[in-house]
Amino acid sequence: MSDSPEYQDGPSDEAGIIASCRRLHAAIDTLDQRAARALGVSRNDLRCLHLLENGPVSPSAIGRSLSLTSGSVTVLLDRLEKKDLVRRLPSPDDRRALLIEATAKAWQSLAGIYRPFGEALSNLSSTYGQRRANEAAAILGDIADICVENVPKEK
Repeated sequence: MSDSPEYQDGPSDEAGIIASCRRLHAAIDTLDQRAARALGVSRNDLRCLHLLENGPVSPSAIGRSLSLTSGSVTVLLDRLEKKDLVRRLPSPDDRRALLIEATAKAWQSLAGIYRPFGEALSNLSSTYGQRRANEAAAILGDIADICVENVPKEK
């Protein structure tokens, strides 16, 4: 930790950390709600688009991630395809399977919505200095891991 008094090791304020996590969750939820509205899509539609950030995904993976039936995934994909936000592609590994990818229109639309947030976050982190920014990133990563590890298992 830094030599400044506010960053010296000592007892942590768990209630403050929990309250800050709740505040962060609410803020991200608001950002996503506004993004969905700006795109004219539902929250699940937006979640689907986020799943495609790292490349094409199978419809079954989308269903598992969003806890949707195959029929619901088909309807969701039909809606997104009609808005030219996703396209269905043949899988290179299995000619019977499909993959879903985001279109250029989706990327442009999402960038227009999320880029200002990313730029503001980048500007903020640049005021921290490298060490403090690395510590913040590590803490946020730990919190994300805890969130995923402690989600109740579906029955």
